[in-house]
Amino acid sequence: MPFAKSNNGVVDHVLQVNPATIWPPATAALYRAASEGVAVGWLDDGQAFTAPPAASLGHRQAAAWERIKAERDRRKVLGVKVGAHWFHSDDSSRIQQLALMMMGAGIPPGLQWKTLTTTPPPVFVTMTQALAAGIFQATAASDAAIFQACEVHRVAMEASGTPEAYDFSGGWPASIEDGA
Repeated sequence: MPFAKSNNGVVDHVLQVNPATIWPPATAALYRAASEGVAVGWLDDGQAFTAPPAASLGHRQAAAWERIKAERDRRKVLGVKVGAHWFHSDDSSRIQQLALMMMGAGIPPGLQWKTLTTTPPPVFVTMTQALAAGIFQATAASDAAIFQACEVHRVAMEASGTPEAYDFSGGWPASIEDGA
């Protein structure tokens, strides 16, 4: 038999054991017997526990959209591929790469740049003006492709009657996670 504790009319903790067996009386007294299925978030009027009303379609869409945007943001930092190598694409790396673009022909000769390529040991390449430009262009193209995939998922999710179940795992540009 579960036992539930509420705060301001909403269940905030559920135990599957009698609280008196694990906590002092003052803490155990905050719990009362509940029926099977009672969960955090259920409503408690002091007499009975009831399931919360179903979230509106708009709320479910908003929650799904937040998950899609989180995936978009995660993918932005999975690197960009230029030639045979993957390069970092997190914010700090983007700043460094922008500086390389600004340096142009002033990039120090023989400058070694660590790649994101995961072949052990770490892979370094010689940075050149052309490579810096390639990374910059690949980052812009990657951002555009990720944004486009995100928008396709947003439209499809919003057209779904069950946005909370919408699968947005496919349709993204290739990343280093894909072993490409």
